[in-house]
Amino acid sequence: MRSSEGGSSGAGGGRTFTERARRAQIVGCAIELVNEVGFGQASVARIAQRAGVAKSVVLYHFANKEELVRAIVGDIFVTGATVMLPAMAAEETAAGKLAAYIRSNLAFINSHRPESFAILDIMTSFRTQEGLRLDEAASREARPTAEMANLDPVGIFELGQRTGEFRPLPAPMLAIALRTAIDGAVWQLSRDPDFDALAYGEELVTIFDLASRRQEP
Repeated sequence: MRSSEGGSSGAGGGRTFTERARRAQIVGCAIELVNEVGFGQASVARIAQRAGVAKSVVLYHFANKEELVRAIVGDIFVTGATVMLPAMAAEETAAGKLAAYIRSNLAFINSHRPESFAILDIMTSFRTQEGLRLDEAASREARPTAEMANLDPVGIFELGQRTGEFRPLPAPMLAIALRTAIDGAVWQLSRDPDFDALAYGEELVTIFDLASRRQEP
């Protein structure tokens, strides 16, 4: 039996509707608090206070802050995937997929600013008990799902090189440049809420098209 906070678990150990709703509430409050005070100051106790529950309730759903952080990042990535993957899948060429990746990513950032600010703060501030950044820990623990793998721009650049659309530059280097440029939009929006992220995205589409396109002899 679960406690009164969650009720009994469903078949196969799945969470009940009440449990899922409470977890979502805690994650949402954690995102709000990270945006307001920064990841380092967003303690479990303060997150519980924001959610209007006891600290023990947060720790009932998440064993510790690290588990809560993983839930925050996982939820944001899944939400982003629902925006980006269909846009990319609708394109047949590597160039089209690259443009869709950039546009849909910037559209997500623009429409999900608190989540984007929180995940950037977490990615730059969080360390596991072993001292690993979250991306380092994730890469060591398990292979990414097919959906998450499809969100890696390395695959797009490699596809373009296989089809002859893109010139033979190292795909990982291009992906680093692209991710850094997109992260720059989050940094700028956090400082200037009037920053036009969508227009910036269009400029990135042009820049990376020119950078990756195979030149005719």
